[in-house]
Amino acid sequence: MIKFLDTPEKWDTFNRLAFSHNEIIDIWWTKLHNEIVNREQKNEISDWEVVSSENIIIWHIKGESKHSLSVQLRAQGFVYLRVYYGDVCLSASKVEKICKSTVDAIKSCFDRLDESEDNTIGRENGNFSFGCENDGHFPDIASLAWYAGNRTKEFADQIIAKVRKFQTPEMTAIFKEINEKCKNIKL
Repeated sequence: MIKFLDTPEKWDTFNRLAFSHNEIIDIWWTKLHNEIVNREQKNEISDWEVVSSENIIIWHIKGESKHSLSVQLRAQGFVYLRVYYGDVCLSASKVEKICKSTVDAIKSCFDRLDESEDNTIGRENGNFSFGCENDGHFPDIASLAWYAGNRTKEFADQIIAKVRKFQTPEMTAIFKEINEKCKNIKL
């Protein structure tokens, strides 16, 4: 590597790129985020709404709060499900106790289940495919960022395909059922 930095100009260019690392990642993730949100708003799915903020895209049942059961994409390439009641995130174990069979059906929509926090029904991390050595197991945001910025359409297609598994009529009915049951949970 050092052999390539054999002039002050090359060293200067390298430093500018190194200092811009996070900015470049943010630009590429924003490009992917905008691609997904624009496509989803144009191709609205019956009974579902998409909401976005800076680092997250949330798909939830229309008429419910974005804090209800939702499919979420975090900028780090995580696809996961969380259940909220109002602004309080319910524990997945509490939800599973009252909705066991429906929660299992939702978990089956993931291509695989990765580690999860207590407030998450399921989570799939970095499971995307671009014909490279990291396929299925991208280790971090920087590894996925290049694809977000340079193979944006293909990346968006993969994410939307994952979300569609949760948006079938059967899964939509399950989301509605869980949301209704969770409104009655005592916190």
